[in-house]
Amino acid sequence: MERRANNRHRIGTIATLCVAALVGTVCAQDTGKPAASAGQGRLLDKLKSAGMDASLTVLPVGLGSKPSPQVGEVVGIFLERAGMKNLEIGATEFRTPEKAELAQTATALGEFVRANPPATDYALYADFLGSPGKGFTEVRGVIVNKQGEVVWQDRQTAEDADFKRIKPGEPMTCCMLLIERLRPVLNLGDPNREDAPQGKLAQRWEQKTGTLDESEQKAMKERQQAFKKAASTATLVVYPVRADGKSNPASAVHLAKLLNDARLTKAVAASDGPQLDIKGNMNEQKMLWDMARAIREHVQAHPPEADYVLFADYMMMSKDAVGTVHFAVCDRKGQLVIVDYQNDHHDDFNAIKPKSAEDGDRLVVKRLEGYCK
Repeated sequence: MERRANNRHRIGTIATLCVAALVGTVCAQDTGKPAASAGQGRLLDKLKSAGMDASLTVLPVGLGSKPSPQVGEVVGIFLERAGMKNLEIGATEFRTPEKAELAQTATALGEFVRANPPATDYALYADFLGSPGKGFTEVRGVIVNKQGEVVWQDRQTAEDADFKRIKPGEPMTCCMLLIERLRPVLNLGDPNREDAPQGKLAQRWEQKTGTLDESEQKAMKERQQAFKKAASTATLVVYPVRADGKSNPASAVHLAKLLNDARLTKAVAASDGPQLDIKGNMNEQKMLWDMARAIREHVQAHPPEADYVLFADYMMMSKDAVGTVHFAVCDRKGQLVIVDYQNDHHDDFNAIKPKSAEDGDRLVVKRLEGYCK
């Protein structure tokens, strides 16, 4: 399924969910900053020699001064996709000293690791600094060995070339910048390549999403084929769209009109619908499937007179930017027919560049065309 392929390619596009919440140099001499000591240079050489075979614990990432285990998992998944196999995700949270410079953070991390020794040879801590409304201004990374000795430290700001190129605006792109800085240190591959390996961390993440198992996916694909054949004459109830956590009946009218204008199906707008409480999560796929299951349960409890129902959910990143567009279609029995998600890592999303709920409606129609024709 396209959804599954996209999930493998981008690991569920986690970071678009974290904007509201709110690694420098691989070797200091790379940018004219103070050079590493001879001792640290030897430690770095040893790490480089181990490369992607090094055993590494990824600690919860500092995100707006608060440790985030989920962002740490994302870093771990990227490292895994880049070729590392000996990875663990640390549960114990390290907190940086207030207003600490990179060197102070590195020293404090060494003390933390000595007091909380990992099972691996090395520990990685990343800190994404910024503020609400201004975005991220700095991405830091520090690796220490299990003895607490600083091996590598990296700091990227808007003055640095990689920062300028990647333009980290949310946690996902901060993770990408961190991995980019680590690639020459650990001899890593491109984590975004099509054939990137999916290891235990990615599998564990996918299990948390609650995605359908193989037999359920097969059954849903069969229902999609039936929908495709029947769509032009089938009736479909459009529930009020959930935009930025709020139900919007007017959007149901607009979306139903677009569907009818496109002659995809015989759509009717519902004046009311399910009031879903979908919890925010770094794992976008979990939010998608929480929504899909909630709609399935609602339809099973309140069977419609129509052949199908549609529910769409848009996350607004700001008053003029849509972050994600999710929607689900169920048949009258409450069986899932379509579960679809779009964000700025998808071609259809970027073709429309949704800035409003109305744009989100247009994207849903564009996506449904692919299921109907």
